[in-house]
Amino acid sequence: MKDLIANFYELWGGGYLGGFSDQMFNNDLYFPVALYSIIVALAITIIYYYILDRPNTANMKVWMLALLIGAIINAVVAFVSANNDLVEIFASIGEEVPNSFSYDMLMFAFINAIWTLILMFVLSIILKWKSPNSSYIPF
Repeated sequence: MKDLIANFYELWGGGYLGGFSDQMFNNDLYFPVALYSIIVALAITIIYYYILDRPNTANMKVWMLALLIGAIINAVVAFVSANNDLVEIFASIGEEVPNSFSYDMLMFAFINAIWTLILMFVLSIILKWKSPNSSYIPF
């Protein structure tokens, strides 16, 4: 499971970020971010289709806004989680987090946001059918 999640975040080698990716993988830091991201994506999709399900919210703009909110939340979760965990890991050995990791954390957050958009799109296709007003969104 650890390898599968790492492959998603490292884009099967295309998004490998050197030392940052090694630290994330070796310390099992990908899994909590993936779990939080799935929960947030599922929660926002359910909220859109079953709680905000009104005729005036059943449009592409509101759906895209929900996707954007999910992507932003999960990007922040990925950045903050990676930053806090890596600061703690490096502090335990008496070192500072390398400066290059700041860019890597931003890339990790961006990759997490993209995966969130894809996951929310798939969840939308699966969950939209029981929605009285939004069952035709996104198509």
